[in-house]
Amino acid sequence: MLKTLTLSDFSPVVGSSFQVRTELDVSLQLELLEAVELGAASGARSSSFSLLFKGANDIILSQRIYPMRHPDLGELSIFLVPVSREADGMRYEAIFN
Repeated sequence: MLKTLTLSDFSPVVGSSFQVRTELDVSLQLELLEAVELGAASGARSSSFSLLFKGANDIILSQRIYPMRHPDLGELSIFLVPVSREADGMRYEAIFN
């Protein structure tokens, strides 16, 4: 059975890097910029939260599920959505609900 990920799993690793493997078997790093609670839906057992990642501007990931690895969290599959291109890098969001 898969563990249900919560905001408390990600809060301690804000500022750290996740290794992402693309569909072209390219590996790149995304930095977790923030982990924010979005609130609980009516009848939900846990609160929704979002993660905001920053990556390089030279490779833009498309919206999809990516295999990711973190030294503390291990192997994860996270649905990333590109949300903005900033001067210091591309931003990606993942929402858990």
